[in-house]
Amino acid sequence: MSQDDGRLLIGSILGFGGGIYAFLKGFRQYRKYRVVADTPTIRIRSVPMGLVQIRGEARAEETLLSPVTRTPCYLFKVEVEQWHSDSDGGGEWKHVATDIQNVKFDLQDDSGNVLIDPHNAELDLPAGNVREVRSNSSVANKSLSPQPSQSVALHGTPVSEAELLQYIEQARVRHVTQMMGKGISLVSQAVAPLRDQQRKSFLSMLADPSGAGGEGFQTQIMKAMLARRDPSGVTTRLALEVWKHPQGTPEFESALVQLAQAYSRIMASHNQTLDPSTILTQARQSPQALTMVAMLAGSAEPQADPENERARQVGMAFAPDHPLGMSRRGTFSGATGHYRMKEYCLLPGHTYDITGTCAENPHPRDEHDRNIILKGANEPTFLISSRGGTEVQSWLWKQSLWLVLGGAALAVVCLAIILGKLGLL
Repeated sequence: MSQDDGRLLIGSILGFGGGIYAFLKGFRQYRKYRVVADTPTIRIRSVPMGLVQIRGEARAEETLLSPVTRTPCYLFKVEVEQWHSDSDGGGEWKHVATDIQNVKFDLQDDSGNVLIDPHNAELDLPAGNVREVRSNSSVANKSLSPQPSQSVALHGTPVSEAELLQYIEQARVRHVTQMMGKGISLVSQAVAPLRDQQRKSFLSMLADPSGAGGEGFQTQIMKAMLARRDPSGVTTRLALEVWKHPQGTPEFESALVQLAQAYSRIMASHNQTLDPSTILTQARQSPQALTMVAMLAGSAEPQADPENERARQVGMAFAPDHPLGMSRRGTFSGATGHYRMKEYCLLPGHTYDITGTCAENPHPRDEHDRNIILKGANEPTFLISSRGGTEVQSWLWKQSLWLVLGGAALAVVCLAIILGKLGLL
């Protein structure tokens, strides 16, 4: 068999598998079409528990800035593709990552509003701008300056190529860790080797290793370490003493010395007393040392004593603004290569059709905020679409038809090629 015949055979085997997958996915899409078609659209005030379909305007105070166009939104989805050249001078775009981030928002009609948690929703949103970016030697060989935070970056401010390349690297890491998280979640739920809080914290870190997820996981690791090495809670109490005083005052530094000496004895298991001047010098030269102290204080349980509770809150507020380790923002180098990004946004004030499960809101803001729409545990259908009701049904029907017919045709053609190459046809 020639090399070209071998490539064709391998390609046909892969195509046959892809065709079967598309064929089965088409039937799943058809089921979703039937669910949406059989679920009538109702007014938000009348939503019952269970599967519902509602339509209204998206409203919320908190927004995100999309990474490609810096558009204020409640959800953005960015598909990242990389150009791969071949030896013949051509090439093709290959998928690198799909990055989705969101905040909760309200859907409002003339009868009322309901909270929406868009996590894990299937999205049918119009595509925004498509932007291409290429790395060059000056960008590829050095670490980029941190991407502006959402509190600094302004709507309409152009996004530089350096910032986009840095974002691509972050999106790639999030995409990989989220896939790992899904696999670990399935395994851990099946064999239950992890305690629930630690499992959720670890999965949150995988979903957002450079943000709040990483910080939360570090706190959980610290709590576990302290529970094992310092069951009496000496270091936590001393950490709270530190944050009872303004930073830089003699009282602050004295408490910091006491904490460092106690921490060294407990964690290093020796009685050597550290020199106070050495402790203070290291603390001034290494800002991450204070972050560790803040995390120690913040890892404590809520305190009954008002002064201790205030110190705990100070520590909790200090740590996110001075991150360390895996949660340190802005430390990603830029991606290298030629990339294309397509952005989708869920925008304030726009009308959306949502089919999902209505459940009790675990954190209601008031007596009118008792329900939340999310992905159900028993009914997986959760669709957010910018189309109208009949348009959504037509879109789902066409998708299912193309997947079933196209998958079947691809599988039949590839199977014929495989049998022909093996001399069985």
